[in-house]
Amino acid sequence: MSQLALSLPASDSIPGPHLVAPSPTGAYDERVADRTDMFAADAAVQEAEDAAALLAAAGHPALVECQQTADLLTAHAATHPDDEAQAWAFEATERVIQCAYAIAEGDDERAATCARQAKRDRAAITLDTLESQGQVTAERLATLDPTTRELLTWYAAPFPLRWLFPPNKDRRGRIIRPRVVVLFHGPGGLSLGLLRILGVDFDVIGVDWDGGAVATATAAGFHVIHANVTDLDPENPALQHVTGIALTPPCQAFTQAGLRKGHYESAITLIESVILDASAAAGFYPWHESPSGYAPRLNMTWDEVREPLARLEDERAGLMTEVVIWPLAMLTRGSSVEWVVVEQSSALPARIENALLDQFTQAGWATTEAWTLDAVTYGSASHRKRRFMAAYRTTTPVVSLTPAEPFPVTTFAQCAGWPAGRTILTRGNRPVDPDTGRAKGGGSRSADRPSTCVTATIYGWADAETGERITQEDIGRLVGFPGAYPWRHVGRGKGTRNKAQQAADAVCPMVAAALFARVLGIPDWEMKTRAYVHELYGIRTRHAAAPAYLRSAYGVPLSG
Repeated sequence: MSQLALSLPASDSIPGPHLVAPSPTGAYDERVADRTDMFAADAAVQEAEDAAALLAAAGHPALVECQQTADLLTAHAATHPDDEAQAWAFEATERVIQCAYAIAEGDDERAATCARQAKRDRAAITLDTLESQGQVTAERLATLDPTTRELLTWYAAPFPLRWLFPPNKDRRGRIIRPRVVVLFHGPGGLSLGLLRILGVDFDVIGVDWDGGAVATATAAGFHVIHANVTDLDPENPALQHVTGIALTPPCQAFTQAGLRKGHYESAITLIESVILDASAAAGFYPWHESPSGYAPRLNMTWDEVREPLARLEDERAGLMTEVVIWPLAMLTRGSSVEWVVVEQSSALPARIENALLDQFTQAGWATTEAWTLDAVTYGSASHRKRRFMAAYRTTTPVVSLTPAEPFPVTTFAQCAGWPAGRTILTRGNRPVDPDTGRAKGGGSRSADRPSTCVTATIYGWADAETGERITQEDIGRLVGFPGAYPWRHVGRGKGTRNKAQQAADAVCPMVAAALFARVLGIPDWEMKTRAYVHELYGIRTRHAAAPAYLRSAYGVPLSG
């Protein structure tokens, strides 16, 4: 029985189910003809309205972009008669009409959105075409015409154009320069440990919002993008060939020295909820009825996933969700990411840590692990206990993080060049308590032992006997940076506190070297780290000769 017949009135004279007597053939044909005429008339009206909108929007840059992309994809579909190409061309053609109406209606934001999507599609098909013509080498990139180069540079931004294409491999199929992203990069502790202490040849790009930290890391020779991590797209096509990602989100919401608003029950519960949403938005929410084992991707943008975090009293706590957002989003895009490394306060709530690691396990990652490490264990002249996490998609690490024998102890006095027996006055430039007339916080302690954890107020520390204050070079060396490290500040004044804050926020390079050695399977990390420590503090250790790449990294000895 046709759907048309079912819509006719039923006969009350027939008992039981309401069956419909068939209409005479002529009446049926007449109704079909009427409907056909109606649809034709509606289509004619729609075509006229579309034509008027296109005419009104003619020449608008957004419409030009959409039309250019539609023409390109239509031509592509003509030579690639598969469903995907046809659907791509159809969507591009429909977007032209949508953009025209947006322009005619004065909706500039919607028109701009159409143009951006069109430009992304045009860049994607251009990228596919280039790759279909053979390996894209540096030589081929150098010969790109200006229009194509501009388009693909825009597509990859803020990451470099070369990252759109697969990295070169050796004869055994191994990547020659693996790509690594470091989010919340800071002045360079992680990069220093990976590239300078371990001496590996990796293609590393960092991202950080602090202009001073970016300037410092750039001056040290690292490639760092000045941007807010949450403003970038974790599904950027330039990330699809990234091997590893490291993240060091701000710790102030969790650390004992802060207000610990990240420890509030409401904050932890909210962060756990967003972590779950992030996994679902990436398509890793378990669903046993699906062939893949996962439910379809949750229909949310990454901005929508993050939106609830605005309710946190300290929004920095919410940045821990980026630990799952970035790697899982990258996998959704087809990334080859294999490992993730995270650094955070040792006071990170266990519930947040467990929620993060659980999502990697749920997404099929082979191994997750976590440790609390103190920088002094790896030769630093200052204590710095931090929580580290790692996740491995297909491997299980075998290199130990534990030194075969203790590193030599470097005292504050030895690092700062003070004679033994001195006392550190740590009150520094702290506000004065009006009730006591003394500086709030701080105190004094012996300089003949490693320093306590470095904080931003350390720039006011002084020798209690002479009043001599420590320098930024001393502060940097206390946390494991070379004495000649190029600390920079952006803005007014000398930036004394900002530089000290950079050092206080950094990952100890020696700890970074040990951590990356475990992740990458580098067994001789201890020898290299001991050589670095010897060159840094001038204290003889078992392996005293520093490699040439350490001695020449900054043109002067690491000890300043």
